[in-house]
Amino acid sequence: MDAGISISWAPDENGSIEHGMERHRREEDEFRRRIDAATPAIEVVLDELESSGHTFLAPTDATFEQHAQRGSAGVMPQVEVALACTPRLGKDALKSLTQRITTLISEVPEAPKEPRRRPPVVVTPPRVPKRWWKFW
Repeated sequence: MDAGISISWAPDENGSIEHGMERHRREEDEFRRRIDAATPAIEVVLDELESSGHTFLAPTDATFEQHAQRGSAGVMPQVEVALACTPRLGKDALKSLTQRITTLISEVPEAPKEPRRRPPVVVTPPRVPKRWWKFW
């Protein structure tokens, strides 16, 4: 399981590229966390297919790409499932599997957002000019 994030635009309150890159990194980390949390449930779904007679190729298999079937569902996040199995899944079965996996990932609650850390306010005392004169 893996996550790839492709985001072309994000609100950027301070106009910096770094801010946008950091926001995308946080979104990708959150999506990966949700995939990791849903993995045991997704494995159960794939075990059901194995129990019904399907045999899967690992993504590292040299012939995976030529046998892979792909399905996608969802908008934000969009989930794409790529698998290679025999017998191949029918169009409706692949669509149903993709939707089930998307639902499992979507049901994982989002991690609580960290409160925005603002730099501490530093209060400097007013500058008192030096006096070059004295009273006697």
